[in-house]
Amino acid sequence: MKRNKISPLTLVLISFAFIGLAYTNCSTHGFQANLDGDDTASTDSALEPSTSSEDPFFKYAWHLSNTGQIVFAKEAGQAGNDLDLLGVWNQGLQGQGIRIMVSDDGVEANHEDLKGNFITDLVSKDYTTNSPYLVRTSQPRDANDMHSTSVAGLIAAVRNNGVGSAGVAPEAKFASANFVSDAVDQTDANYLDQATGNFDIFNMSWGVTQDDLSLPDADYESLLASRVKNGRSGKGVIYVKASGNDFAVHCHNSTTKVCIGNSNFDPDNTNPYMIVSTALDASGASASYASTGSNLWVSSFGGEYGDDSPAMMTTDRMGCDEGYAQTTVGVILPFDQGSNGNTNCNYTASFNGTSSAAPTVTGSIALILQANPNLTWRDVKYILAKTSKPMNDNGTTAIGHPQKLTLPTGYVWEQGWITNGAGFRFHNWYGFGKIDVAAAVALAKNYVSTLGTWTQSNWSPSMSIAKAIPDNAGLLVTFAVSQKIRIEAVQLKLNVTHPDVSELAVELTSPAGTKSILVNMRNSLTGIANFQGEVFLSNAFFQEDSQGTWGVKIIDGKTGNTGTLNSFSLNISGS
Repeated sequence: MKRNKISPLTLVLISFAFIGLAYTNCSTHGFQANLDGDDTASTDSALEPSTSSEDPFFKYAWHLSNTGQIVFAKEAGQAGNDLDLLGVWNQGLQGQGIRIMVSDDGVEANHEDLKGNFITDLVSKDYTTNSPYLVRTSQPRDANDMHSTSVAGLIAAVRNNGVGSAGVAPEAKFASANFVSDAVDQTDANYLDQATGNFDIFNMSWGVTQDDLSLPDADYESLLASRVKNGRSGKGVIYVKASGNDFAVHCHNSTTKVCIGNSNFDPDNTNPYMIVSTALDASGASASYASTGSNLWVSSFGGEYGDDSPAMMTTDRMGCDEGYAQTTVGVILPFDQGSNGNTNCNYTASFNGTSSAAPTVTGSIALILQANPNLTWRDVKYILAKTSKPMNDNGTTAIGHPQKLTLPTGYVWEQGWITNGAGFRFHNWYGFGKIDVAAAVALAKNYVSTLGTWTQSNWSPSMSIAKAIPDNAGLLVTFAVSQKIRIEAVQLKLNVTHPDVSELAVELTSPAGTKSILVNMRNSLTGIANFQGEVFLSNAFFQEDSQGTWGVKIIDGKTGNTGTLNSFSLNISGS
């Protein structure tokens, strides 16, 4: 098995020459990039909100209550763009009874704002020890292990205890696995083990850099399939995964040129068992760094960098000599240097990324499960899809392609919001939209599932065709699916011969006429030859009927190379 190094999803600031994107009212993705490997070169006006919370930094937690606060940035967020959960808290729903595993780099369990919710039983995992790895606390083992402590605070920091802020589920209980610690040697054994244990939800704010290809791990996917079937007394464990921070990423094998990544290039994001989450900024738009893709399920808040636009307020490793908040390093914000009441540097206002979005989704699901503990993992996904809100929706305008790219005539580089044949809105930058906790909880309380029995087509149909892909043009192959499945996910496995697959786009069209772009052309896979059984996931067909004529289209987006579509197969999941 080929698997790239899995790491916490931290952000790296890269200096690019600004070219922008030609998008209409859809996102803040005005990233500075030279997309194809071509070499190219405020005023604080909003008042901080008042709050009755006993937690001194709650007023900066705009994702919990967005009143347009600037936090410590130059620009304010947009009032009302938050998780809509304060009313849910007032109903007494704060995550009580829900157990969460934070699979990351090790949580500082004695943190003043976390220790009240940390599970001290023998359930945490320390992968610097021998199997079965069980410990009472999985502390950070390395100076760079600070990510998990911030992730945990967004999920379950204690509310109204007079310190810090609050998690989305401030009474949920959690444990820690230090799977992506710098001190841990990642093995097949601990890769599988970190997804196990007696927990309701697993938060995975990690991934691989999206400038390469790897095959999904069959043993890992089999484990996940078993856990969603048998975990939580047969209702299924819920896995939440960050989409990645590689909207703009270094092109494959380059340290200077920048391309567009895709969340589908992380093989752990391409199975139907994960709730893949992407990030929004404080104005409710797609965050500038957030990986996009047809595999997204839902959007939540991840913030920006904290100086120009607010990042996330959360827990940090205690003390001013380690963590994100330090007096000894050149951090961006005075708050992170010990100012504005953060005397001991126990909190940070600069944490961000889809690493932040995933734990706010995890905390939200904890509230949903408390409202209705009988929900299955599929019920939770359905409720999120049904109640999430389309963001920056301008109705019909399609998204243009990045400037400076010459594309085949008539080709759309990315779509705007689509409405599929079952009436669900979907967008490759937002999934089904921004999570709305109040709406989700309201639906969950009296929810009666109509999803039926889970089934999969098991990579059928499978087509061997060996058809040429025209240079700078498209190849469309249509085929019939006879099995009648109400779709919950569709995976496409591809075998293509081509000297540079970064030139290729991959589209899938359902019998209902819904088109999903699984791979955008001119992407980050520069110079990689061939698709060799890689899998790409689309959620765009949710609740449609699988039976009928489908289409797979491969578009070559650059002159000079030709290729062949050798074979493909579908795995359709649903009921």
